[in-house]
Amino acid sequence: EMINENPVVIICGETGSGKTTQVPQFLYEAGYAHGKGIIGVTEPRRVAAISMSKRVAAEMNLSDQEVSFQIRFEGNVTPDTKIKFLTDGVLLKEA
Repeated sequence: EMINENPVVIICGETGSGKTTQVPQFLYEAGYAHGKGIIGVTEPRRVAAISMSKRVAAEMNLSDQEVSFQIRFEGNVTPDTKIKFLTDGVLLKEA
């Protein structure tokens, strides 16, 4: 319900609860990335943004163009990106 009623939702939870890997997959499967929508997942560190994008892409059997990352000075985001892992700093610059 919160996701349907708000353009931005922040999800907090314990380490290992699936915030980074499972929630984006659930949202994708529920259709939240269709059309012009994109699912953004922030990570505090560059390495985490890169590795989590690769992990989720592999788990979902999607390309690295559909599940991408954006860190300072580097990224593989395309117009086909549906799930985007980015560092906190990149998110602040995009806002």
